[in-house]
Amino acid sequence: MSDKYNNEEESLLQKIQNKSGCLLLVIGAAMLAFVLTDFVSSGTSIFGSSENNVGSIAGQPITYEEFNGKFEELKNQVLQNNPGFVMDETTSAQYRDEAWKQLIEAKTIKPQHEKLGLSISAAELEDLTIGDNTHSQIRQSFTDPKTGVFDKNRLVRFLKEDINANPEALKSWKTFQDQFTASLVAQKYSALIASSFYATDLEARTKGQDERKSVNASIVAIPYQQLADSLYEVSDKQLISYAKRFGEKYEQKASRDMEFVNLYVIPSREDSLRMLDWSAEAIEKFATTKEDSLFVSIMNSETPFDPSFKVRGSFSPEMEDNIFGAETGKVVGPFQKDGVYTLFKVLATGTDSLRSVKASHILFSVFGTDTAKAEEEARAVLAKIKSGETTFAAEASLKNYDATRSTGGDMGWVREESGAYPKRLLNTLFNSGDGNYVIVRSEQGVHIAKATSGVSRKTVQVAVLDQSLYASSTTDGDVYKLAGELLTKAQGDKSFEEVAESMNITKRVANRITEENRAISGVSESNKIARWLFDEKTKEGDISPIIDLNGSYLVARVSKMRNAGLPDAQDLRGELEMLVRNELKAKDLIPKMEGALAKAKTADALAKALGVNVIAAPATSFMTGSLAFIGQDEKIIGTVLGTPAGKRSEVIEGKGSVAVVFVNNENQYDPADIASVKMQLKMENSQSIEGDIQMALSKLADVKDTRYKFYD
Repeated sequence: MSDKYNNEEESLLQKIQNKSGCLLLVIGAAMLAFVLTDFVSSGTSIFGSSENNVGSIAGQPITYEEFNGKFEELKNQVLQNNPGFVMDETTSAQYRDEAWKQLIEAKTIKPQHEKLGLSISAAELEDLTIGDNTHSQIRQSFTDPKTGVFDKNRLVRFLKEDINANPEALKSWKTFQDQFTASLVAQKYSALIASSFYATDLEARTKGQDERKSVNASIVAIPYQQLADSLYEVSDKQLISYAKRFGEKYEQKASRDMEFVNLYVIPSREDSLRMLDWSAEAIEKFATTKEDSLFVSIMNSETPFDPSFKVRGSFSPEMEDNIFGAETGKVVGPFQKDGVYTLFKVLATGTDSLRSVKASHILFSVFGTDTAKAEEEARAVLAKIKSGETTFAAEASLKNYDATRSTGGDMGWVREESGAYPKRLLNTLFNSGDGNYVIVRSEQGVHIAKATSGVSRKTVQVAVLDQSLYASSTTDGDVYKLAGELLTKAQGDKSFEEVAESMNITKRVANRITEENRAISGVSESNKIARWLFDEKTKEGDISPIIDLNGSYLVARVSKMRNAGLPDAQDLRGELEMLVRNELKAKDLIPKMEGALAKAKTADALAKALGVNVIAAPATSFMTGSLAFIGQDEKIIGTVLGTPAGKRSEVIEGKGSVAVVFVNNENQYDPADIASVKMQLKMENSQSIEGDIQMALSKLADVKDTRYKFYD
């Protein structure tokens, strides 16, 4: 960095700001996007404390007020820079996650920056804005889109002249400047850490050897399965002792298991009949009204009125022929699809300037220039179709690789000049006549095609009136009543499963739910469940109240609660019982192996004494995933590679057997280029640095996220 960055003299940028009284007025979409993009990349907490915590970071509780303040800050910035933008719940959830990320960065990474004294000086900031090294993002914001030339004069004028008294613009720029500076500091920090990595000659030689070395060995092993499991009973104490030896490996987060019933509110037969009654009443009114657009609006149609004329292919296939065949003023329907009941009223007809045709095709791809061969194949297939030996749809489903593969070759209605299919193919279909087969060459290949309708130029103006089938309040009440009945019975003497079975309701289970991973397969709004499940008042065996999941009612029972730390023996047994049993078997097998080894000098002699076969391990390297008759056993593979040629190992307690390794010889290999390997090691370490920094600091900070208590 230039020495001028250490110069404490007032910078040009500071002088401009001091004279103007404010900073920059954000103008133009490019600058708005620039400010927004960098703004959401990082941030700091600005609000005070409260007892309502949404989590903790680095031992500091994060209050709802602090977190929500950060979220509102982001939200307001987005809305300010994007007039008319509507932030729905999905988008809000994304920005809440971004706000949480920024708080983590502010409380984990930023303190590290401050501890090291990393900052961006005024002179450095000036150089990156109006100096000789304008940052690429700023250059982009002041680059003429027509010429592609960066206009520095415009940037300076922006600073000197476009800084009128606009508090919101000033606030936006200051926010941007803070985030821009923070981003530059973060880059310095990453570069500082990355530059600290280096590789020694020894590391490079070791890595090069590990990647190239292979040895030929003979292994004598006694599998644990030779001893019956029934002879070795594993106690709870032994399971706990084994787990403690491995520290954090077997520790768990606090979790809950639950059994539950989720009753969905599904429209009833009566609700369907109600929709049919609605349709019958609406048809009569729809047919007689003269104010169609107003009528559609008053009736709360889910599809707003559209006065444009529609061409063939604009509607679902099962409805389209009826619509285009209807007389003006005729109401067509009701049609029911995916729970939506729809009426169509044809208001007027017109003529399209372009032709449309409904058609099907089979495509024979051409490889190289062998079009004649593809055409010959097409003619042979067409002959089979005409003779009934095969069908058009069957051949299309085998040969087509476009969207028509799943429709038996049906292209639907295709409009002239739509670009969906080759012009030559469409022109032939427009002139072929309904139902006639044609073979056509195009840039895609060779087609067998047929028009399945006449050519149409007709257009229709249609008013659409549609309503979704929904469960009535009566149906909803019936389901809620059923949930209440189940809840009452579950609090009695019978088990939760017995109650569900007696009511002919399917019981489900969800295991190891944690505060960090609350997702439950097939269940929406799991945060609502987690709020009850992880409430400090909820105990093992408790039954939940009826939980409204916006479309279903859920009743659950806590079947098991696990505290953070080492699991109990019952939870460990499934994972560790075999491992502990193998250790017990190894204690009996090792003396047997050592006794035989004391008398045997070779692999063959040892194998003969033990009554087993010698296992060949040729060309074993660190890339070897498993050994013949042994499987994946890193300890034995490591011993093979760590034993000198012509020597043997001591008895190894492996994953599936106890074993002795005899290394016969080491294979020859070319030594690695030390300089290249050192560079490779440095690059590998540097490339992963940013993610590793974030992960390490987050782990150190012990981030706990309990935002689910406040948001669904």
